[in-house]
Amino acid sequence: MTFRNAELKDKEFILNAHKEINILSDLKDSTFENRIDKELFEDKICKIIIAELDDKRVGFVLYSYIYWANCGKGIYLSQAYVRSEYRGQGIFRKLLKELENCENDCNFITNLVGLENEGMKNTLNRLDFSTSDLTTYYRMIKR
Repeated sequence: MTFRNAELKDKEFILNAHKEINILSDLKDSTFENRIDKELFEDKICKIIIAELDDKRVGFVLYSYIYWANCGKGIYLSQAYVRSEYRGQGIFRKLLKELENCENDCNFITNLVGLENEGMKNTLNRLDFSTSDLTTYYRMIKR
């Protein structure tokens, strides 16, 4: 298995996976498709590590940085995806290890999981992630 940073040629794979993740998480209000070129490939405010097996894209992690006063610099794992036919083979675990190695100045990884996304919740529990007793609030900025 090899890992690399996402390139423009990966856009269709990323957007198809994004749609699948949103269906699993029961999310309907995404504008990622409209912003991916600028935010991922131009401004680089987020990053994606692609996992390949036999020259085929099999998964990725999409992330950015976050700062938490209690823990310092961290990674916000926005999305993680492994093609269905490759799930259960440790690819996500390897992607997380690659992420930790690439971002070795970060102290923690955090993410949000849709209440309906039982598969991801089970996976994170198996990978020693912990849940918090914090409630997430957010507000979109009106422009």
